[in-house]
Amino acid sequence: MPAKRTKRGQRGLFNKRLTPDEQEVQREAAFAAIKRLYCAVVPVWRTCRRGYCRRHRCCIGSPGPCLKRAWPLLPKPIQDRAQKEVQAGGPRRIAAATHTEWLLRRFPPSNFTH
Repeated sequence: MPAKRTKRGQRGLFNKRLTPDEQEVQREAAFAAIKRLYCAVVPVWRTCRRGYCRRHRCCIGSPGPCLKRAWPLLPKPIQDRAQKEVQAGGPRRIAAATHTEWLLRRFPPSNFTH
C-alpha cells in the first residue's frame, strides 16, 4: 500500500490577509526588486560615480540613488521600453516573487525615482 501524501505546511497561506507591518515589508522588498530590475534593463552604471560599478558594468550598491539620478536623463522612448522590460521580468525574465511585486511592476517608475 502506498504511503499517504500529506499537504505542505505553507499551502493556502497566499489567501491570508497580511498585517500592516507585513504589507510594508513586502512593499519595500518589491520596490527593491523592481529597482534592481530597472538597473539591469537600463545601464545606469555608465553614469555612476563609483568606479567599481563602471568597472564591473553593473550597479553594485543600492540602486535607488543611481536610478534617481539617471532616470530623468533618459529619453521618453527608452523609459517606456524599460518599463515594458521590467514588467516582463528584465533581461532574464524573472517572475515576480509576490503578488504585490507583480502589481507594482505595472505602475510607472515615477513612484520610486522621485
